[in-house]
Amino acid sequence: MALIVNLNSLDHIYDYLSLGVNHFIVGSTRFSCRQAMTLTYQEIEQLKQCDDQIRVFVLVNALIEQHLLPQLEEHLHHLEEHHVDGIIFQDFGVLQICKEHHYTFEKIYMPDTLNTNDMTLSVLHDQGVEGAFLAREIPLSEKQIINERVKMKTMVQIHGVEYMAYSKRKLLTSYKEVTQLDFPVDKGEDIQIQANGVDSRCHIYEDDYGTHILSCRQICTLDVLNQFLDFDYLMIDGQYCPGTVLLEIVNLYVEALEFINEGKYAKESIELMHLLYRLTPGIEYYHSFLFDSTVYKIADVRKRENEENKSNN
Repeated sequence: MALIVNLNSLDHIYDYLSLGVNHFIVGSTRFSCRQAMTLTYQEIEQLKQCDDQIRVFVLVNALIEQHLLPQLEEHLHHLEEHHVDGIIFQDFGVLQICKEHHYTFEKIYMPDTLNTNDMTLSVLHDQGVEGAFLAREIPLSEKQIINERVKMKTMVQIHGVEYMAYSKRKLLTSYKEVTQLDFPVDKGEDIQIQANGVDSRCHIYEDDYGTHILSCRQICTLDVLNQFLDFDYLMIDGQYCPGTVLLEIVNLYVEALEFINEGKYAKESIELMHLLYRLTPGIEYYHSFLFDSTVYKIADVRKRENEENKSNN
């Protein structure tokens, strides 16, 4: 089991290493979505050279259009040349190219919401997939069952903003055209939206690959981390998090793992949560779907819809 961080800065690499954290996710200049930072090929190689223990996983998680396949093939060749340790992908064109060229880096399948059962992952393992990100939308108990049954490595998110939606359409640009409003749409502007009848807000931004929506509320497992020890990769997402704050959050999780090993976690986890709240006072944390059933009775859904319609009228 290893903590793996969607890295947002290179400034604290040696601080992470001093904590024993050496697995990092980064974006590259092509075919990366929802990265906390973007690196060139040279910067990826420089990151690898900081320490022999560093393992770098590159997001290649864009949905690829047919005319971009030659560029994708070139990109994957460069990643192999720069000795990345793994890629995180969702388009099966990526897998096919990797198989054709016998690339040695680890291939982790991350379609966000789709990895919800062990049978599909077992088939994918036979096709050359070495790891899979388990969907956030299923309970922890189901993730644990999948982890027990599959032969591949498993990754779960334990902290940070969550994927909500993705469209290849430029939704913000279309909105600007209709409303005649003028505003920047990139990630750095931190545009937020809120759906009718919903209390929580979401981050929204555009890039070359479309429109991305991420939760403002963040998943947190600092108080239940002892239930995640059997997964291979525990992912902390650094998006929308300042560099030093992310480092402090990772430090809290490292401390939590130490307390688990020392048999002190039940007591110390409460103090760790207090430290987290003081560190990030503007963030609302929750357990997401970890302890909720994702199966809803039709009668309950209809009842809720009727109540919403009455309140709107």
